[in-house]
Amino acid sequence: MVLTPHNFIRLCLSALFMAVALSASASAVREITWDDLIEETWVKEVQAEMAVLGRLGFLQDGTEAANKAMEKLRQKWDAAPIVTKHLNQHIRIPGYVVPLDASRDKRREFLLVPYFGACIHSPPPPANQIILVQPEANSKVSRMPESMETIWVEGELLGVRSTTSQGVTGYSLRATTIRPYEEASSKP
Repeated sequence: MVLTPHNFIRLCLSALFMAVALSASASAVREITWDDLIEETWVKEVQAEMAVLGRLGFLQDGTEAANKAMEKLRQKWDAAPIVTKHLNQHIRIPGYVVPLDASRDKRREFLLVPYFGACIHSPPPPANQIILVQPEANSKVSRMPESMETIWVEGELLGVRSTTSQGVTGYSLRATTIRPYEEASSKP
């Protein structure tokens, strides 16, 4: 092939299109962690408040003072700020399933949380640590996961705050893929 100006331009354009296509497919799904969803300044505020609550350890459960302290913390957690960096992007995140109802439908909504027992056996985590998962109509779901099952979820992350029977969410996720968690093969 003779490298004429016309062929050179075609070659450069082909290389450019290939680079763009590879870049788009490589960044199509961004794997994130639960720490990516917490605002750093908020963590410092909560740590300071938790230190104060720690000094109140002498309070007995059920007392008015203990209830007020816990209510103040709950309000702070329910209003936890979200991180906007990953919003409106296609992400992948692992977590535990918290069902919102007894439905077995593949389109049922559920919560995704970072640790076992959250919302069910303990108070809900902060809102920025709870994702409302909403499976898309054409999502890849072989079966609906069980309560507290560990899964991977992929989809578009949105900053939508919702109040559910199990806690306040800071995010929602339009799920395109829901699959069991397998550490060795975390990436499809």
